[in-house]
Amino acid sequence: MSTRPARARLRALPDDAPRERRFEALHAAIEEHYLAPGADAFQQSGRSSGASGWEPKRRCIADAIDHDGDLLDVGCANGLLLESLVAWCATKGVALRPHGIDFSWELVERARLRHPGLEAHFEVANGFWFHPEHRYDYVRSNTEYLLPGDRLEGARRLVSHALAPGGRLILCHYAGDDAVEDPAPLLEELGLRRIGRSGAPQVAVAWGDVGG
Repeated sequence: MSTRPARARLRALPDDAPRERRFEALHAAIEEHYLAPGADAFQQSGRSSGASGWEPKRRCIADAIDHDGDLLDVGCANGLLLESLVAWCATKGVALRPHGIDFSWELVERARLRHPGLEAHFEVANGFWFHPEHRYDYVRSNTEYLLPGDRLEGARRLVSHALAPGGRLILCHYAGDDAVEDPAPLLEELGLRRIGRSGAPQVAVAWGDVGG
């Protein structure tokens, strides 16, 4: 029997499964892995092998951030990635203000603890339906968080509802058990400008700007 039954159920869902059912399965799979007994801070942010490889496989996201601003991490988990990005950007003179949303109440609580004084910047929400009052200079998410048939619509909603004029959408794909996918074609399909790319082994990062 699988030691990760929620993940097995998610992978078994057909591509045309109802959206709510897919999101419920994704939510369960995330909590099963990220909040497993004994999970350290890295696993609670999606990195199952601990500190090994964290910076090489995540710092490439900072390549997309070239000026001060507010960044919304869609699927922020325990806030470790945001904490790391703030530190990495600071080394190149860029001040990043972190914000995050996640499915999981428990992960959001951990993100709030990790970012004292910024607790209001983190909330429980599903990025597909998220309509924030605030607009962000940067919005980051993973393509694997979007349903296969909803990736264009999901990315379009982030652009329409969360990005400020002139803002930048940053999309990542972590390969895991699958082949890594380049997110750039999705950004091009959205009509975004100045497409950029970065990455690391098993990680692809691409970004594009909206008109402002």
